[in-house]
Amino acid sequence: MDRYPADVRLALQAMADARVPAGMRAPPMHRLLWRMGLRVPPPLLASFSSNLFVMGGLFGVLWGVLWRLLMGLVLDLGSLTLGITVGSAVMAGLLFGLLMALLMRYQRRRYRLPAWKTLLQGRVA
Repeated sequence: MDRYPADVRLALQAMADARVPAGMRAPPMHRLLWRMGLRVPPPLLASFSSNLFVMGGLFGVLWGVLWRLLMGLVLDLGSLTLGITVGSAVMAGLLFGLLMALLMRYQRRRYRLPAWKTLLQGRVA
């Protein structure tokens, strides 16, 4: 945790003080980004739109690649167009992103945590 940026350490401490489970405080992808020195907010403290697009975007890309491979190669659907693949990936990403953003907002309220920007403003003041 010492390798993480100071802002991230502050956020992790605030979540630990609120008794947020460790796995929810620091997902693996975020730990990797923090070790690289990026100041990415933890999902619980990130904005709704940030969670929607980051989580939905990553899921949509993964879904599109896997769907194309499984449906196009395994089931030999040669007529499967790229438009159908992209459309399904976008819809899956939006749905997943929306659900995860709602879940993160609910969890932030449940643990009575401040938003990332509010936490950083309180640190400066």
